[in-house]
Amino acid sequence: MAPNQVLPFPDAGPSTEETMANKEGEPKFKLSLNMNKVEFPFTPIGKPSYVSLRLHNPLPHRITYKVRCTSAEVFRVQPPVAFVNPNGCSTITIWNANTSDKEKMEKRHYFAFYHKAASPSARLAPPLWKSGLKDAEGVRRIPVVFLPAPGTAPATGTTPSAAPAQ
Repeated sequence: MAPNQVLPFPDAGPSTEETMANKEGEPKFKLSLNMNKVEFPFTPIGKPSYVSLRLHNPLPHRITYKVRCTSAEVFRVQPPVAFVNPNGCSTITIWNANTSDKEKMEKRHYFAFYHKAASPSARLAPPLWKSGLKDAEGVRRIPVVFLPAPGTAPATGTTPSAAPAQ
């Protein structure tokens, strides 16, 4: 990154939760995310909610990123795989299905962001991830927090305090 370059937003940094730290041998995340946790607002069971986050590429080359989640039945990521040009940004929308399946919702959830260099001539990002995540050049995990209903006690951990069964 050039000196005096103004970033579009500050990097929120890695999660403060130890369980979200990179595993041994995983490369440090070199991009910027505007959040270090995904906080879903309270919504009644069955009513989906979403959060948009921003990813910035401060590197001097084009990258591809991939976002993985702990449950494809509970969450959707759009786009899950894409390119970001040098000093470019991407907005990623994460949907919470807010299912009534209490067991799925009570698990500890997180999103993992992976990135690696991408050739300027690459036209599609998904094929660049065919060989898996082993050649990722950076990794960051951020936890999911389900916010409580207004006027109720704060939730502990990532367990949702969704509305009682109706």
